[in-house]
Amino acid sequence: MKHILCLLGLALVFVNHTHAQDNVQIDYNLQGSEQVTLQDTREVTLYRTEYVNSTCSRQEPYTDTECGNETRYRNECTWVPGRNVCRTENDYQCRNVRRTRRECTAGRTRRECVNEPARRVCRTRNGVERCTNVPGRQRCRDVSGPQTCRNVPYTERECNNVPRRVCDYIPGGNECRNVPYQEYVCRDVTRYRTVDYACKKPVQVPYQVEKSFTYEVNFNFKDVDQLGRATIKAVIDKEGLLKLHYTNLNTSETYINLLSDNQEALINSDSEYKGLRNIEINFGNLEKLTAPMKTNMKSLWMNKSGDFKLTLTQPDLLENAKIKVRVFKRSNNNLHFSKELELSDFRVSNKDIKADFSTFGFDTLKGLFGKGVKLKVEVSVMAEEPENLLVPIENELKKSKSFNIKVYKNK
Repeated sequence: MKHILCLLGLALVFVNHTHAQDNVQIDYNLQGSEQVTLQDTREVTLYRTEYVNSTCSRQEPYTDTECGNETRYRNECTWVPGRNVCRTENDYQCRNVRRTRRECTAGRTRRECVNEPARRVCRTRNGVERCTNVPGRQRCRDVSGPQTCRNVPYTERECNNVPRRVCDYIPGGNECRNVPYQEYVCRDVTRYRTVDYACKKPVQVPYQVEKSFTYEVNFNFKDVDQLGRATIKAVIDKEGLLKLHYTNLNTSETYINLLSDNQEALINSDSEYKGLRNIEINFGNLEKLTAPMKTNMKSLWMNKSGDFKLTLTQPDLLENAKIKVRVFKRSNNNLHFSKELELSDFRVSNKDIKADFSTFGFDTLKGLFGKGVKLKVEVSVMAEEPENLLVPIENELKKSKSFNIKVYKNK
């Protein structure tokens, strides 16, 4: 009998310990799901409404007489006799004007010639005089005759504005206007005064209670490549809230992100809270996510109209990546083109990717006198970070490279 009582006591101790568990650790090792229950009691602060004696105030209306000058208006009319109202208008008029211009013609050209006689030319070199006979010759030039000038008449059209005075007769009549004047007026107005009275006001009074917290948590795991290893710690904090802490034990191969988290309060009273929580967690393949970072950009070619060719290794690794291209003019560092693209926007071969950026809004470049244009082209490859990461990813998800090039029309 004593043995039976001891066993029952141990069982009660075990049951009480299980229900009082306020933290638990889950070791994920490729299982599809896990269910845990956490329960404990916390001292929480609640508030009740109590009414206390106080003084309140209200606005009471009363009538008062108010006097003062007010601006009023009366209509006054005066007779204005008939009159002419004049204005100046311009007429555009043209006329023929006879003018003269001076024209000159050159006289007849004649040829004048001069005969040069034969002569003997002597030179001394190294103490020896040497002489040569230069034969006579005739030098000629053309000489213009005297210039003849005359005045030649011609007709020119000349236009300008010619002012003229135009008057309209306005018949006589009464002209009326509102003339302001002051009038002393008294009237009854409604005013308000503040009146105090005794009342009771509600106040929130805190008090402490013991409250039981129970959380039923269902974890569903998605791990397509069966690479995940992790620990999940669930804790009821001092306020009675459920806190979850995730540790990735295989950071070299996987990442952890939250797919869904649905919470429902089954009971929520002053003395008890019972909640149900369904959580779906994904273990993703880190190698597939960071595959675009393995490509190596080697060289880049463009022309003025926006044809683009990027030579790189393993272009197929960019299938799930974003490719951002920014083109700057090196002369003034102004941004000329910026676009975020996908691999499907390019023509892909096993060693390069090509595109016509004019279809994405690239404006044709123009160089001075048709010369080449110097550019700086930044190409960034970005792997899209998964949503709702539970543990930060330490791997780089962006890779950039700048190219300084000079572009021409078609080369």
